[in-house]
Amino acid sequence: MHAVATKDTLSLVIADSGMGGLSICADIVSGLQERRSYRFVSLTYFNAWPEQDRGYNLLPGMAERIGVFDRALSAMLRFQPELILIACNTLSALYAHTPFSRQAPVPVVGIIDFGVELIHAHLSARGDSRVIILGTPTTIEADTHRTRLVGRGIAAERIICQPCDRLAGEIEKDPEGANVRAMVESYIRQAAERVPDRRRPVAAALCCTHYGYSRRIFEAALQSVFEGPITILDPNKAMSAALLTDCPQGHQDVRIDLEVVSRIVWSGEKIEAIARLLEAASPLTASALRRYRHDPDLFTF
Repeated sequence: MHAVATKDTLSLVIADSGMGGLSICADIVSGLQERRSYRFVSLTYFNAWPEQDRGYNLLPGMAERIGVFDRALSAMLRFQPELILIACNTLSALYAHTPFSRQAPVPVVGIIDFGVELIHAHLSARGDSRVIILGTPTTIEADTHRTRLVGRGIAAERIICQPCDRLAGEIEKDPEGANVRAMVESYIRQAAERVPDRRRPVAAALCCTHYGYSRRIFEAALQSVFEGPITILDPNKAMSAALLTDCPQGHQDVRIDLEVVSRIVWSGEKIEAIARLLEAASPLTASALRRYRHDPDLFTF
């Protein structure tokens, strides 16, 4: 992401399908403010969720998912970004298959790159560990994480891929609620059935940006079924850290214009549930979420 270090202004789009990537947005905003990285930053959080009650995982197939996201990518260009961050594993898995990716006029960085690097580093350093890759059905179906890890020399039997259907939507409603707890416990039990020795170390890779909001529930669920050491791998932190590492430092002041835009309407319940979690890391991000702009014409569907 070295392109972000060349000027004293930055125009950035952070894209997700939902509110998960707002945790990455909050970390980036906080880091830019602390480092005083730029004189001015224009930051747009672009919710690429396509239809009010139907996300990418409920679209009929990969071809339609790719087509919808391709149109969303084209719409992001109206915000004149110098860089697009895809803060969503589902959308990152789709990106390489979009026509936009073959002629992208600006750099586009997807979170899967950071997840693969994080998992690879962990498994390479701990030869007796396995990893459970937790993600949406689309992310798991795309099989990008596993394929890349095997291509880099990680034995396939050390990787367990676990789809977590509809979990992200429940997390948006209540990140530490009873429904989320029951779903996480069920998915972790399903994954554990494919681990031959539960006394050995296991890592859980949170390969959906929403899952970090419920980190404590994942930790508790893992500890209830595994006897060995538990590690949580969170690509969200890796993505925000990578951007901030490449940013300059030392401006006297930084002005950040942050706008959250969405094609769909978010309920007040969801907004408050996530805004409360963002508040400590970045009051500016929490405020931008609370005053998000609903634009039904944000992109065509």
